[in-house]
Amino acid sequence: YADATLTGTPTAFDGGELKSGSTGIVTFDKTAGEVDIDFEDVATFTVDVTGQGKLNLAWNTDFDKDFGAMYDYANLSFLEFEGTPSFNKNGSLFIYAEDKDTFVYEAAEDGAKAIDATWNEDYGAWELKTRKLTKYVISDVELDEKTVTEDTSSSTTDGGKDNPDTGR
Repeated sequence: YADATLTGTPTAFDGGELKSGSTGIVTFDKTAGEVDIDFEDVATFTVDVTGQGKLNLAWNTDFDKDFGAMYDYANLSFLEFEGTPSFNKNGSLFIYAEDKDTFVYEAAEDGAKAIDATWNEDYGAWELKTRKLTKYVISDVELDEKTVTEDTSSSTTDGGKDNPDTGR
């Protein structure tokens, strides 16, 4: 039940705040239903956790130097969910920002990736629907999206694979 404690720590999470640097694997209260998971003053995730298994909800706001070097013309702040948890159901992630004149992206290894987020005036946050929490970046200017370029060095139509039947 929700108020069960073990050395002062809830045994099953039914919503509330999870602190950066001290959050890890979270077990959800089986009767919780829809909960608000607050990541301090950085973000809130509203999701139905009915039947949800344990998830790693460790998170941080550490500056990513490699990513920052790609966009040295922008002021960036990060929100990273270290275990990239995937929930059973879609929820609403609210990433708080100074104002709607900011830009939010998924911070992929190869650069900024556009996400379908809308400004929510009531929350003062960028809102997106998702079930998987990844790594996000807020920028004061629009970022050039990085796209993976196709390798055009090979002109084969079979992907360059050997096919013993043709002797290639």
